[in-house]
Parts: sequence; C-alpha cells; structure tokens
Amino acid sequence: MKKILLKLSGEALGSGGVEAKILQRTVREIAAAAEKCSLAIVIGGGNIWRFRDKKNLAIGRVESDFLGMTATVFNAVVLKNTLAALGLRVQVFSAVKVADELAAKYSAQAARKFLEKKGVAILAGGTGKSGVTTDTAAALRAVELGCELVVKATNVAGVFDRDPRQAKSAKLLKKVSFAEVLAQNLGVMDREAFEILAKKNVSIRIFNFAKTGLLKKAVAGENIGSLIYSKN
Repeated sequence: MKKILLKLSGEALGSGGVEAKILQRTVREIAAAAEKCSLAIVIGGGNIWRFRDKKNLAIGRVESDFLGMTATVFNAVVLKNTLAALGLRVQVFSAVKVADELAAKYSAQAARKFLEKKGVAILAGGTGKSGVTTDTAAALRAVELGCELVVKATNVAGVFDRDPRQAKSAKLLKKVSFAEVLAQNLGVMDREAFEILAKKNVSIRIFNFAKTGLLKKAVAGENIGSLIYSKN
C-alpha cells in the first residue's frame, strides 16, 4: 500500500481553537482517505498559537516556537482520539518531549512500522527545533518515511501562475514541475520544504480541502488540484 503524507493546517480543526463541527468534517475526510493508502499526517498549530500573530506579547522567538510545537501536539491528540472513535488505528508521534499518555517519541523507524500495519501516524511537534516551519517538518518526515507523495490541504484550488486573490486572470496549473515553480517563484510552500522534496523527487499534490471528497481523490491519484513533479 502506498505511503502518503498529508500536511494539514491547524485551522483544519477550527479557528481560535478546536470547533466540533469543523473537527468532525476533517476526521470524516481523513477516514475516507485512509482506506486508500498508508497515511501519515503532519498538523500545524496555527489555530492555537502562531509566532507572527503573537509578536505584541513579551515572549521570545524560541519560546514562542516551542509553544507552537506544543499546540501541534494538542491538535494531534484531539485528532487521534476523534479518529480512533471511528475505529481507526492511530498513534501520535512527537518530536518534542511530552507525557507518554499524549504521544510516543518520534522515530522514523517506529513511525514506519506503525504505517506498515495500516495505522494512521500523526506526526506532531514539528522537527523539535525552533525556527523550522511545519511545512519543512512535513517535507523531512515524508523523506524519512519513504512517502511517495505529499498532499497539502489548502484553501485554494491549487497552484496558480499568479496570486488568484489579486488577479482574476490567474491560471490554475494542473501539472507543473519543481523547476518551473522555483523559476517562477510560485508560493507553494516554504522554500526550504519545497527544495527538500524537489531534491528527493517526492511529488506534491495541492488541493482545496474545503471541497468534500477531494482528499480521498488526491490520495487515490486522481487529477485534482495541482501536481508538482520532477521531470527527471
């Protein structure tokens, strides 16, 4: 069974915290997708804490980043328990130290073994280091776990040749190479994350998570959203 990594933002669970209706909808989408592949999930924590939104507080960057990593653990545990209630096998692995009751310590070997047993592995705590985004964490984990595809859930239809919020004539690029994205400086994900995936030839599927059923189609290999691939 193919291994796929799903990058979710914290807002997939709610805005300003966790919202039951949004959480339940996200869980249903994940459960349907998990039937089609071995699924690893990296989730953000922006619904709870994000450095750029808290700059007015007297909290240093390093501490703020670790609060953000802790927020991803919070989201991961909520997601785990809600998925488990549907009968899925789920485990949270964290790159930051937390209570054993919340998550296992992340190791690529342990996560790979869990995925091989058709479990959903939720990877929390970013990389465990300050100054690194969850996009980069997702890219590194995809490579470590041998995932063949990263699917990134967003609030836009895919990759455009220009910002669709500023240009009505923006064109959706259904298929585009890593080289073309870099040459045109298209905003797909953090550059460091993008370059990691490009170097390892791990394709990226970008799609609109707000549309029901697209995640299942994305992991099944259907031509939805945008596919970023290597020409090599």
